[in-house]
Amino acid sequence: MTLRWDTFIEEVQDRGEYASREEADRAARVVLALLGAHLVGEDRARVAARLPEAYALILLNPLEAYEPLDAQRFVRATAAWIEGATEATAAWD
Repeated sequence: MTLRWDTFIEEVQDRGEYASREEADRAARVVLALLGAHLVGEDRARVAARLPEAYALILLNPLEAYEPLDAQRFVRATAAWIEGATEATAAWD
């Protein structure tokens, strides 16, 4: 079942405790772009199938990954892509 955009972004905003939909949207886009570079094949397609189209496209057209990242390095990479983020806030995102 594909989520509607407003349902998805409200869930991201609520779970991430973001002050606005814009903040939640920014975090979702960054995380999905990075995640898409590390998910492959059916795993990526399965996740994308549940996302609203705009977010599915981000996941399906990811940034190019040069090497696999473990969870800690993924959080560091996420922090580097989100302006003003720290590793703690990136882990939350």
